[in-house]
Amino acid sequence: MGSKSVLITGSGSGIGRGIAKAFVEAGYEVFASDISEERLAETRNELGSPESLHTRVADVSDYQSVSALVDEVVDKAGKLDVFVNSAGVFDGYADVLETTPELWAKIIGVNLTGAFYGARAAAQVMTKQNSGRIITIGSVAGQRGAADGISYVASKAGLEGLTRRLAIDVAPHGVTANVVAPGVIKTNLRATSEEILGDLVSTQQRGIGVSPEIMDFLIPAKRSGEPSEVASVVLFLASDAASYVNGQTIQVDGGWNAT
Repeated sequence: MGSKSVLITGSGSGIGRGIAKAFVEAGYEVFASDISEERLAETRNELGSPESLHTRVADVSDYQSVSALVDEVVDKAGKLDVFVNSAGVFDGYADVLETTPELWAKIIGVNLTGAFYGARAAAQVMTKQNSGRIITIGSVAGQRGAADGISYVASKAGLEGLTRRLAIDVAPHGVTANVVAPGVIKTNLRATSEEILGDLVSTQQRGIGVSPEIMDFLIPAKRSGEPSEVASVVLFLASDAASYVNGQTIQVDGGWNAT
């Protein structure tokens, strides 16, 4: 039996890159996708260009792009063992009056609709092979309204509801679906979001992530997390040890959600 396969969206930076690194080190055949060819090249370079890492450009807000990517993984690897929805874009902490219909559509299109597209494409394969793991990167914002802007909070809360229903649908086929919800993690999400959103947001320099004083007050651990600390939980959920964990949201937030 060959290596297990994993497809990870949003692998060009931050948490997605950290997840790709963890799966490469765990011996998986890793298919890393991102909307940016340049960021994927940076991921490949940072990981040392291993033979087990395959990078592909894909737009998660386009179902045909995601579906074709899943088909390619199955064609090359024989099956899809793990699918990780990690692609996401941050809304700059925009409130209801600052959030234009265009900004709302973009955030929901990537963060929530993109995750649905990925989950659907993966489920079509996994339910037929009677095995698989669908893991989605959520956020503490899924349960904390003050964590981010209104469209981002809505998208991340939606992921939790989506995953609860998804878990019910896929469980009879030996497939699990779970959410990993990070808090403040050391990534360049604001910079990549600024690149993607342009003038749809006025600033990316607001919120807990740019305020050490507020972060120390809200987070018992009194520090930001590392992408590797999120990746380790994703790796666990992908393992046989997590076969009875389904429909759950696991917080990786230094205790923020406990306050």
